[in-house]
Amino acid sequence: MDRHIALGAAIAGGVVAIALLSRSPRRRLGTAVRRRMLQRMEHLMAGLPEDSPPRLVMSVLPRLREQNDEIIAMLREQNELLRKHLQEAN
Repeated sequence: MDRHIALGAAIAGGVVAIALLSRSPRRRLGTAVRRRMLQRMEHLMAGLPEDSPPRLVMSVLPRLREQNDEIIAMLREQNELLRKHLQEAN
């Protein structure tokens, strides 16, 4: 019985120690997995025909980002003008 308790405590201590010490390797593993997934996705996308829906979406995304940035800049400018107008009115 005492032997089982000691063995259980040793295993639990080992698991806790590994969990505490392995955070950095886990992060590196996650980064490596993410990088590998991106490489495979790029390879997959390169093999698709030009008019396939995933490639069309990927070709449109940069333009959508540009448009969103332009809209956000215009809204910020509009907000700034409204603030100035409200301050002048008071």
